Amino acid sequence: MSRFTFADFRQSTRVFCFLDLEHPVVAWAVMRGMLVSADYAYIPPSPGFISFMQAGIVETLNNRRLFNEDLIERVRLTYFPQQISRMRGMFFFRSRADAEARIDDPEWPPYFQAKNLLELDLYYNEPISDVDANWITYAPLAKDGRITVNDLQWIVNYWSGEKYSDQPVWERVAKGVALVLDEHVRRQCDQYVKEMFPAAHIPILMARLASEAGTLGGNTAPFLLREDREVMKLAYTWRDAEFHDPKVIAAMATHPDGPALFRMIAENETWKMPDLRPWGRAYVLSEQSLPELSVLQIPSLHNPK
Repeated sequence: MSRFTFADFRQSTRVFCFLDLEHPVVAWAVMRGMLVSADYAYIPPSPGFISFMQAGIVETLNNRRLFNEDLIERVRLTYFPQQISRMRGMFFFRSRADAEARIDDPEWPPYFQAKNLLELDLYYNEPISDVDANWITYAPLAKDGRITVNDLQWIVNYWSGEKYSDQPVWERVAKGVALVLDEHVRRQCDQYVKEMFPAAHIPILMARLASEAGTLGGNTAPFLLREDREVMKLAYTWRDAEFHDPKVIAAMATHPDGPALFRMIAENETWKMPDLRPWGRAYVLSEQSLPELSVLQIPSLHNPK
């Protein structure tokens, strides 16, 4: 799908989420004003694209978290394939109040702060998975932080949409495209990525204009690929198909900032793309083994030799 259109989506709803705006790739997405789930990063969907949550697990080689999420995903695939995968979807809250209740909550990531809370319009087709995050927050864990495997009924309860208690924390797992409504935050992220990538001023403006023209041009997304027989790699892709589409180019030209972009292109024969390699990761994929799960192959991440 070169010419992206929101007419492809049948439903939309207002959602809220916290984003780690100090991560350059996340800030890039907010600068563009568009969050894109793994299944829409490339058409047709490619299994190599993953959620930013899974990318964070790989980037930090967090085997404990990988073990837990892999088990949760296996239960979903086996019993609830209609639910949206945590490893490919995006995470939201239903309301601002629901999100604000998690600010400074020690059970949630440290970037869950008021300045990182965004309001978005989510466009989607497949039903959203509304689940009580408390099942995962208070999951039974062994001393090493991995899920205890003697009873996984709570994962079934999670994917069933049941409440953990009378005070559920509903999270929405969705796939689709979400438009950032906070213009002030978008401008902040625009300035931040310009400071992070001072030589990439042309691609930054290209990406923003392509997004505001309603396309995926300039979208960056986490992607897993195999480098050789042993080494896997987390990388961030740059989508450029739209910049070869005459209709997209024409739409960008009519943008108020279009003349400035094309003037910059004319005055610079070459320009640099943002270097996202520092946030990638090369790793060796092996297996974690537990006596209780001898029949399962749980992936494990390690630094290459």
